[in-house]
Amino acid sequence: MGLIDIDDDKLQALYHRAWIESGRGFVDFRKYPYLEHALYQYARTNNCTLDEALILAKTGKKLF
Repeated sequence: MGLIDIDDDKLQALYHRAWIESGRGFVDFRKYPYLEHALYQYARTNNCTLDEALILAKTGKKLF
């Protein structure tokens, strides 16, 4: 358990925030440090790849 635990809903909410900030276009997660940190933390705690965590953030579908 970390200081801030990232679950599925929180990850999707952070991606949505980045999507709004990008003008509802392409989201490069490296430009948004809060999203990048959340993706890495989610991937590490759930034993999945960064790509799978990003797909979950975008679509809400788990591939693992």
